[in-house]
Amino acid sequence: MGTINLQGVGSVSAISAGELKVGDVCVWNFGYKSEVVDVIVSKTGKTITAMLKSCNDGIVRGRRLGVNSLVGVAK
Repeated sequence: MGTINLQGVGSVSAISAGELKVGDVCVWNFGYKSEVVDVIVSKTGKTITAMLKSCNDGIVRGRRLGVNSLVGVAK
């Protein structure tokens, strides 16, 4: 576990996208948060598609991330 600097928020704890699991709450720039509802691994295993439920409007959206990308997580 490391840290990442987000715009409008500052330093937050972070994990690699490959370690995301259902129930984690991701923190994005300017304090937006979303809950992981599903993680889909690509055929090659180099990327994942995280299905994220927005904490603002409740809409589920997919976000493709490299497995080594750092993602801010709420404690």
